[in-house]
Amino acid sequence: MDTSISAEASKVSFLGRLIGGIGATFYLSYMGWQMQSGDREWEITPMLKPFFIGLILLHWTSFYSFVQSPFRVVSTPSQTMFEKIEREANTLRVKRFQKQNQLLDYMIKKEAEEKAKQKELDNLKEKGFIDKITDSIKEGWDKIQTPVEEWFIRMDFKFQRWGADLLEAIGLSILRVCTYLIFFIQKIWSYILIVLGPIAIGMALIPGFESSLTSWVSKFININLYTFVAFTIINIGQQLIISAYTMEIDRYELMINSAGNVDSATISAFINGNGMLHVTLFTVVAYIVTGIGVLMTPTIADSIVSAGGAGVMTKMKQSAGKYVAGAQGLYKLGKGEDKDKK
Repeated sequence: MDTSISAEASKVSFLGRLIGGIGATFYLSYMGWQMQSGDREWEITPMLKPFFIGLILLHWTSFYSFVQSPFRVVSTPSQTMFEKIEREANTLRVKRFQKQNQLLDYMIKKEAEEKAKQKELDNLKEKGFIDKITDSIKEGWDKIQTPVEEWFIRMDFKFQRWGADLLEAIGLSILRVCTYLIFFIQKIWSYILIVLGPIAIGMALIPGFESSLTSWVSKFININLYTFVAFTIINIGQQLIISAYTMEIDRYELMINSAGNVDSATISAFINGNGMLHVTLFTVVAYIVTGIGVLMTPTIADSIVSAGGAGVMTKMKQSAGKYVAGAQGLYKLGKGEDKDKK
């Protein structure tokens, strides 16, 4: 992808150089005419602008790579942290899955055994003396009946498990769609800005398009901030997801601990109260919150570029100027009223 972008950018850079050359001719001619006629003082600095833009267009690939390099360096720690947190989350995810299966297997076997014994007792109550004697021939009946009962209970628990898995799949799909969408948008914008950038920069020398260079640079910086911002949000969201996994595992530990000790009453209450669905909601909420946070990446990147540094100070100065002007107006109004009273 990056190789194709560089190739396309190199092709379009010729058009940018042509536009820049025409713009430089008009720019220098207009400026030279103003200096000769006396409308403008003799200056050297403004005349360096065409040469500066020409150097950018001649070394376009190196220029945009130079602009990208600081943001790649900044985003590297976030990506490294993401890989570390992802490994931790995967470990907890496997442990959580094992605990779920351990819980379900125990509950299924326990319920199947209890139902098989209850049916056998009911049958014994209805049997006569002769029937009880023939029970010695049916010693393996419970071994046959228990798997049948186990199958029905497994199907009952399967519905609850399927519901929990469906909720989790929806939440995880939302998170993945949001994440892929942001990086997809970043790739599209990067491709457009890099390929068509020489044209925008070449037009910076044409009257009326003087700000196209600064506009391109600010937009390109904004797009390259997406990687750092998105990975930072994902890392924070991963902490929420890990907390949800840990909370769910802790609840399973209360029912079946690492030593294999089982709390049957807690397990029965958990399953009968659709506990698996309720516990899964913690993870689903963490997925959705992280996805919403990832969608805020463009907004956060815009605030960093447009509201940082001088932009904030300019707004503060404008606000302060309005307050000062208002205070002066009130002061003059007060003095006018005092004169009228006199």
